[in-house]
Amino acid sequence: MKLKRLVSVVLVLIMVLSVTACQGKTEDTGSKNNSASKTGSEAGGEKDEVIEIRFTEWDGGDTLAVYEQIADEFNKSQSKIHVTVMNIPDEYDTKITTMVAGNDAPEICEMEAGTLMFPYAEDGIIRNMQDFIDKDPNFDKNCMLDQFKYMLNSDYMAGYASGSENITMFYNPALFKQYGVEEPPASYKDAWDWDTFVNVAQRLTIDKNGKNALDPNFDPENIKTYGVTISKWWAGYMPFLYSEGGDYLNAEGTEIGYASEQGIDVLQKLADLTYVYHVAPTPTASETMPGLSEALSTNKVAMTFDGQWTNATLMADGVAYNVAALPKMGDQAKTTMTYSGISILNTDKADAAWEFEKFLLSKGSCDPLYKSGLWLPTTADEYTDEYIKSFITDKHPKNYYESIVVPMMDGTAQRPVVATVKNFNKINDIISPALDELWAGEMNARDAIAAVKDQANAEVKGYLGK
Repeated sequence: MKLKRLVSVVLVLIMVLSVTACQGKTEDTGSKNNSASKTGSEAGGEKDEVIEIRFTEWDGGDTLAVYEQIADEFNKSQSKIHVTVMNIPDEYDTKITTMVAGNDAPEICEMEAGTLMFPYAEDGIIRNMQDFIDKDPNFDKNCMLDQFKYMLNSDYMAGYASGSENITMFYNPALFKQYGVEEPPASYKDAWDWDTFVNVAQRLTIDKNGKNALDPNFDPENIKTYGVTISKWWAGYMPFLYSEGGDYLNAEGTEIGYASEQGIDVLQKLADLTYVYHVAPTPTASETMPGLSEALSTNKVAMTFDGQWTNATLMADGVAYNVAALPKMGDQAKTTMTYSGISILNTDKADAAWEFEKFLLSKGSCDPLYKSGLWLPTTADEYTDEYIKSFITDKHPKNYYESIVVPMMDGTAQRPVVATVKNFNKINDIISPALDELWAGEMNARDAIAAVKDQANAEVKGYLGK
C-alpha cells in the first residue's frame, strides 16, 4: 500500500465538526479559532497554553489533503490543542528514528508495524492505546474492531489502522465478452476453483496470431494479451495459502508456513502461471508492461491480482473494468487485508495526541478517501450498509460491494500478517530474495524455500497478540 498511486478526489464533503460516539468529546473552551497561536482561551485572568502536536504521515496527494483537512477541523472544534500534519514522503522510518533519537519525537504517527511500531512498542517508545481507551469515559470502545488493532500482546495495543484495504481481482469485461468467456463471480462464496481459473486465463491469453494458450500452435514467445498478472509480495500469496488451510507460520508459531506442503504448493502454482501455462508475464516481459489502467484499456491483460487501492487510479482514469472474488486453491476462497497503523508516542503530550486520534476515528472523517476507492473504513460505526452505500459512487465498479466490502465484514479477509507475526520484517527479508529465484524461473518452489528455510526459521518468534 505504500506503493499506491494516489489520485484526485473531490473534497466536497464537510468534515465533522463534533466528535461522534466513537471518538468521544474533545474538551472545548469555546474558541473556534484555527490560529497557530501559542495561547488559547482565558481562565482566571490567565491565558492557557495551546498544546502543539505533530502528526506524521508519508502519503502525498489527496491522502495528505484529507489529513490536513481533518486536522483543520479538529483545530477548529476546540481551542486547547493544535495539530500540524508533517508529511515525510521519503526515508520515513529513518527520519522518525532520527527524531526519536534526538528527543524530538512527534506525538502521533502513521507507522509500519514491522519496521517501527512493534519494535518501538517493545522499547516503550509507543504508548499503549488501550490505556487511553480504558480511562476515557466518553469513548465507545466497541467502535474499534479487533481486525484493525495492532496488539503487541493481549493487553497492549500498539496502534490502530488508519484505513483498510484488501487484495482483489481486477478484470477487463470487454475481453471476456470478446472471447465468449463467462465473467468471474463477484462473491467469494461462488469463487472459481484453481483449475477453472487457469483454464479461463489460458482462453484469454492470446498470441500475435490470435491463438489462445490452449491452442497447440500457441506462440508463448509472442503474447499480445496475458490472461493474468499476479502480485509478488506476501499479501499476494497469503490469500491462497489461507485457502489451502495454511498460514504465514505454522500453528505453533515455530516455523515458516511457506515450508509446509501447502506453502510450497501455493508458490509453485503461482509460478506455473508463467512457466507452465504461459498466462502471466515473465519478469522480463513485465518490464515492458504498461500500468494497469493502460494495460486494461488496451487489452494487454485480462485479469490481475492487486490491492483494492488500485480502484482509485482506475476510477480516476475512467477505465472500463470490474472486480471479482479471487480464485481458491483450497476448499474456501480467502483474501487478506493490508493497512498501516497510527500510534501515539510516549511524550508528555500523549493525552493531546489521543484526542486527535479520537477525531481521526470519527465517522466520515476520511469519507473522500472512501469515495475515491482508495480506502475502506476501520470502525464499527462506518461498517453499516447505510453508510457504506453512501460512499460507493457510480464510478466504483459494479461488484465493489460484493467483492471488496463484504469480505471485510464476513471474515473472508484475514488480518495482515504484519499485524500478527513477531519479527515479520526480518523473516520476510530472508524469504523475498529467495522467491525472486522462483519468479525468474531459476528454481522451483521447494528448492527456493529449502535454501532459506533454516535461516528464516531462526528468526521466527511466534505470533503477536498472545
